[in-house]
Amino acid sequence: MPTVLITGASRGIGRELARTLTSLGWDVLAGVRDPLTAPPGTRAERVDMADRGSVMALAHRLGASNQSLDALVNNAGIYDGPARRIWDVNVLGPLQLTRALEPLLSPGARVVMVTSGLGKLSSQPRELAKRLCAADLSLEDIERMAHEAPGGYAASKAAVTAMARIFAQRLQDRGILVNAISPGWVRTDMGGAGAPRSVQQGAASLLWGVQLPANGPSGGAFEDGEPIE
Repeated sequence: MPTVLITGASRGIGRELARTLTSLGWDVLAGVRDPLTAPPGTRAERVDMADRGSVMALAHRLGASNQSLDALVNNAGIYDGPARRIWDVNVLGPLQLTRALEPLLSPGARVVMVTSGLGKLSSQPRELAKRLCAADLSLEDIERMAHEAPGGYAASKAAVTAMARIFAQRLQDRGILVNAISPGWVRTDMGGAGAPRSVQQGAASLLWGVQLPANGPSGGAFEDGEPIE
C-alpha cells in the first residue's frame, strides 16, 4: 500500500485529495493542526506549518517510526495576513518539511508543491522574478527570501514554483519527480463562493502530480496537467 503525506488535509482541496487517495487504496497521513479534523480513513499527523518546531517534530516522528513516503503533497497555505506569516506557511514550512523528509522519500516518489496561477514567475515584480529565475538559486536563497517576505500571496507562490525546480534537481538521481501544481481558482474558504472550479476539480489537478508515470515531468509548474509557465 503506497503512503502519502498531505499537509493542510483538514479541509478544502487537501481534504478532498485525502479522500480520493484513500478510496484508491493509499495510506494517507493527514497533516493537520488539530487531529480531530483529519479526514475519515486517514492517519492524523499534527503539524503547524508556520512553526518550525512543529514541522521538525513531524519529520522526527516519521523518521523514528521508519516511515517511508511514496508521495508528499505540500498543500497547506494561507492567502491573507502579514507577509511574513504568509511566507512562513506557504514557503518556509514546505521547504523545511521537504528537506527534512528527503531521506524518507521512496525511490520514484512524487512531491507536489501546491502553487497558484497568481504565482507565475512572469507575473512577478522584475527584481523578484530575477532572483527566483537565477540559475544558481538555492534552498538557502529561498529560505533567506522567506525571512524577507518580499510580497504577499502571489510572490510566495512564485517562490514555491522556484522551490519545486530546486528540489527536482536535488532528487532526480533517485527518480523522484517534483512539480509545482496549481489547483486553479477553487470554491473553498480561501477561494470564495464565486470561484469557477469545484474542490473536486482542484484536487484532480493535484492528483495528476501524485500519479505521474516514471517518465513524467519534473521541476515544472502545471494545472490540470498543462504547463502554466
